Amino acid sequence: MSEYKELKDDKEEEKKNNPNRLTAQQLADINTGEEGLNRNEWKIRFDRDGPNELPEKKVNPILKFLSYYWGPMPVMIWCAIIIETIRLSLIDAVVLLILQFFNGFVGWYEEKNAGNAIEALKKNLAPRAKVKREGKWETIAARELVQGDRINIKLGDIIPADSILGPGYAEIDQSALTGESLAVTRYEGETVYQGSVCKRGDLEAIVIATGPRTFFGKTSTLVGQVNQKGNFQRVILKVTGILMIVSFVLVAIIMIVVLTKGNDFLVTLSICVVILVASIPIATQVVCTATMAVGAHALAQRQAIVCKLSSIEELAGMQILCSDKTGTLTKNELTVQQPMMLKNYTIEDIFLAAGLACKREVGSQDAIDKCVSEYAIQKCRISFQGYEEEDFIPFDPKNKRTEATVRNTKTGETFKCAKGAPQVILAMSKDPSIEEEVTRFVEELAQRGYRTLGVSRTNAQGAWIMLGLIPLYDPPRDDTKETIHKAIQMEVKVKMITGDQIAIAKETAKLLNLGDKIYNSDLLSEDSSAVQRELLDTLVEEADGFAEVFPEHKFGIVKILQDKGHRVGMTGDGVNDAPALKKADVGIAVDGATDAARAAADIVLTSPGLSVIIEAIYRARKIFQRMNNYCIYRVACTVQLLLFFFITMCSVNPDSDFTCHYHDDKDACKHIPNTFTLPVIAIVLITVLNDGTIVSIAYDRVTVSKKPERWNLSLMFFNAITCGGIALVSSIILLLTSLDNLDTRDADPFYNAFNIGVFKYGEVLTAIYMKVALSDFLTLFAARTNSWFWTRKPGNILLFAFVFATLCATFFSTYWFLNFSNGDSGNIPDMKPISWKLAGFIWGFDIIFFILQDIVKVYQLKFFDYYYSLQGKDTGYSGAVLTDTFLVFTGVTDGRENKRSIVTRRSMAAAGV
Repeated sequence: MSEYKELKDDKEEEKKNNPNRLTAQQLADINTGEEGLNRNEWKIRFDRDGPNELPEKKVNPILKFLSYYWGPMPVMIWCAIIIETIRLSLIDAVVLLILQFFNGFVGWYEEKNAGNAIEALKKNLAPRAKVKREGKWETIAARELVQGDRINIKLGDIIPADSILGPGYAEIDQSALTGESLAVTRYEGETVYQGSVCKRGDLEAIVIATGPRTFFGKTSTLVGQVNQKGNFQRVILKVTGILMIVSFVLVAIIMIVVLTKGNDFLVTLSICVVILVASIPIATQVVCTATMAVGAHALAQRQAIVCKLSSIEELAGMQILCSDKTGTLTKNELTVQQPMMLKNYTIEDIFLAAGLACKREVGSQDAIDKCVSEYAIQKCRISFQGYEEEDFIPFDPKNKRTEATVRNTKTGETFKCAKGAPQVILAMSKDPSIEEEVTRFVEELAQRGYRTLGVSRTNAQGAWIMLGLIPLYDPPRDDTKETIHKAIQMEVKVKMITGDQIAIAKETAKLLNLGDKIYNSDLLSEDSSAVQRELLDTLVEEADGFAEVFPEHKFGIVKILQDKGHRVGMTGDGVNDAPALKKADVGIAVDGATDAARAAADIVLTSPGLSVIIEAIYRARKIFQRMNNYCIYRVACTVQLLLFFFITMCSVNPDSDFTCHYHDDKDACKHIPNTFTLPVIAIVLITVLNDGTIVSIAYDRVTVSKKPERWNLSLMFFNAITCGGIALVSSIILLLTSLDNLDTRDADPFYNAFNIGVFKYGEVLTAIYMKVALSDFLTLFAARTNSWFWTRKPGNILLFAFVFATLCATFFSTYWFLNFSNGDSGNIPDMKPISWKLAGFIWGFDIIFFILQDIVKVYQLKFFDYYYSLQGKDTGYSGAVLTDTFLVFTGVTDGRENKRSIVTRRSMAAAGV
């Protein structure tokens, strides 16, 4: 490996390009033979240096757990606990501690599960490297590299470790490390750094440093942005922020009004703090993270690895999917068809030149190289042993060809061979006499769906001579046609983006029922006509696909569609697709994508084809529905709870507004307060049980909309306020009638009708506690559907949480035992257990108003559907839905067109002419 260490004599240049001066150990390690390291050498070095990764900062699990008990909301609960302790309300303090522990534990548990899911994603997305060990090339996890490993670096690879290049050169993008926007060229003997991207080249290198010993001391990870906040989290935080502002304002007003009535400061402060805790959605982040993590885990099991959790919401709202043709819509299983020979050249001449322009080493070939070289060896019986490769230029999306400089070892002749896009090869030959014939043949083959390779070599004078054309057929995938049909059913428009000839694209689109509006990329170039540029946005929006596309065209297509207000997904696999993948709302790296494409993508597919994307969209829409249901439910709960206490504490005076009289207990009316409120412990119990029910929404059974999802916060708030408002009205009705039922001399006729006796004030408190608690839990069933509540069965976990919470609220009410001496208790009397008869009445009362909630909700949504339809808009809520059976795949112009040459200005530029 001595040739790999031939550094420049210029010491300054050497220092500039190789600032990592090699140590004696490194110099010894990199003296690797052509066979690479053996297993024993690798194990010794791996044990000595450790894995090729930075040591992660370990977080103390105890401190991590305790961190969930510190923050704005936990601090408020701690304040309430301290206040209750000062007041000697020990049971209140204990129940608040239980609430604190419950919220912290659930937050820790769900984040832990989310973290485990994300760690699993990281393992699936871990960088890999191609290394030569004991004479065989193999692909391994990049963390297993050691100093002295012989690796292969090619277009699109992220450099896995600091390395010295072997023979050849490479263009390296170091922008992620140095901020330099332009790629730099590195030659044999120069160092390339871990984390940089290979933009051109295909060569070997020797690893000189791994892990923390690399020059920049950091690795390139594919999931570094997995927890970035996206639109999903921003919407949730916006909802939370609105509720927080409203809660703080109303609670501040409550505090002022109650204190002006002469009530105890600590009692009032304690109640206000607890109301604030109950009103603000503490579990928002937990529900958001848990729902996302559950969804990401499910998608990973279906070969769609989520790199950024926020991309799930974008996927749910995706309206247009720009898809590659080769390998995504088609099988990428090429077969050679009958070649076309030019002039007097034979089939052996064509496949000798084509084979020499291929990488023939097993394991390093792409689909075209494998297909052509196998045909040359097996069908044409060509041997390449008499030829020595002096230089090889791998395929580049800009130049669209491979090129090899070869020496015939028998004759000593040196010549070049090239294979690639026929328009590029034709432009290189500069032979006008064959242009019409080649163009006609290429277009005829394209109309039959065949891709075509042009083949050429240089003559004795060094001029390029085109030898012929090799047709290749890549059939559509068996499930592609059905997949596109399902995408159309989901109102996702699929646009085919391919670098192939327009005739090939049209034939493929015809086979797949994609549509016939396939345009050439000339529309997107600066050479397009003024009329074309004027209509460009409309053409791109209406197009079914584009042919002869270059990487920069993909970026332009995405930008135009986004400017038109669409959410766009883009599939890609190459390093030059990275800008378009980043620009798209959902960048999707397809199976077999380069490291650079995977790093730029939001979602990485690990199985070929589009069908997995359809399932990913389906599951993303499920996740969206769960989050939407959560928002409606949480806002409705806040409306009922916060406004109930605001109205009752500010305007209801049980002592002066209502008459209290008991024949058998004349002292009972002496403790009626001037402000109605529930004891702290009752509010805390409502909060604890409510939070447990809310978390279960992440596992609810939901429907999937046939339309792309989008947030309609105005309608969401209106729906939530309506549901919460009806529950609020029913709570106030029950409170006023209950307070009117404190006089044995004049019982309330409403209760008399149901043969329910006069209440004591403590029973009123318990009845209102039970009523408010049950209303909250029942509201969930109105919030979780856009139709009648019985149209969709709830998830088992949610149903269990509901049954548990309602049973707890009922038994607490009928067997209330949490009374105690309050110390300085202020004016809040003890709660008293209520009869089973009254409990049953409250259940019936709540169910009646729950049904009213559901009726109003359904007709309200129908009204908004009608209102939006008059304006030509979509509510984003109602409409047809899909079921899980949707994911089952069941099977597998007349006029003459103006002919033009396949040689364009772009292909001439690619050919270098």
